[in-house]
Amino acid sequence: MAPYTVEDIARVVGGTVIGNPALVLQDVNSLALAGPDQLSFITSEKHFKEASASQAGCVIAPPGYSSANKTVIVHEHPKVAFAKVMWLFHPEQAAARGIHPTAVVDPSAVIGSEVSIGPHVTIGKHAMIGDRVVIGPGAVVGAQVRIGKETRIAPNVTLYDGVQIGAKVLIHAGTVIGADGFGFVFDEGRHLKVPQLGNVIIEDEVEIGANCTIDRATFGSTVIGQGTKTDNLVHVAHNVTVGKHVLLVAQVGIAGSSKIGNYVTLAGQVGIADNVRIGDSTIVGAQSGVFPNKRIGPNQIIWGSPANPLEEEKLQRASLSFLPKFLERLKQLEQRLEALEETLRHSKVGP
Repeated sequence: MAPYTVEDIARVVGGTVIGNPALVLQDVNSLALAGPDQLSFITSEKHFKEASASQAGCVIAPPGYSSANKTVIVHEHPKVAFAKVMWLFHPEQAAARGIHPTAVVDPSAVIGSEVSIGPHVTIGKHAMIGDRVVIGPGAVVGAQVRIGKETRIAPNVTLYDGVQIGAKVLIHAGTVIGADGFGFVFDEGRHLKVPQLGNVIIEDEVEIGANCTIDRATFGSTVIGQGTKTDNLVHVAHNVTVGKHVLLVAQVGIAGSSKIGNYVTLAGQVGIADNVRIGDSTIVGAQSGVFPNKRIGPNQIIWGSPANPLEEEKLQRASLSFLPKFLERLKQLEQRLEALEETLRHSKVGP
């Protein structure tokens, strides 16, 4: 890991230096852990005091921050700049090229140049593996699978027959792509399996977390759009279409035939029922539930189960907090009404 001067780093990220441009930095770290030869970052004014009190030798900060004891790289988007510097200090390690002798590669498979195929990998009939692809130990690549160039498959990933993976995709360990969709019909007291005859298409620059499952379509394709990122433990059911640059956070589940637009965010543990449509750039808050056949437009923030527009849901939840008081008041009013009725009955009784 090579050291860099502050001036070098500022040049890479397009920032402006306040302080010592010749300061040599050895690494990056969090603000709480960074030392005098390390770089950290802050994103807003609320972190200014914390940054000045830290041991970090240099911080990337938004405009407006200055410090008597810190060298600063000023940048409009400190978090983005810091991510680029993290890659500068910690570039991706190149995998050893070649096919491990324990790998089982069908003779009909087409293997590109400069690939890395690890121990105990299995590659099926007529699979096509692009240039500079990395496949980790124990992975299974089914028949007629297509993997685009510079894609990285982590250990113990399973790609069922016919799956198509684009270029520069990253799939983390334990993920299964192309298993049967959950399709059954009830017939004479039994659940009859419906054949799942489609496939899965993962477009370019997608990242899929560990232990995710993406099911093949009944007909046609289940599709994950370009640039989409999924956290760990995400499930995408058959015939779902996920748009481009979508974020699916941990434990999201999307049921069959739903369509998720571009730039959508589904926060942790969101459940999407079948045949839902969600418009572009909408955010669904954590633990929300979207009911079957729901149509949600673009550029919304929704939350709750069933999910509603955020402000409406917050109002409803705030109102619920007053419910015990309202019930107590109602009980008191009922008692007063009963007492009043009793008084009126006695007042009507004649001599």
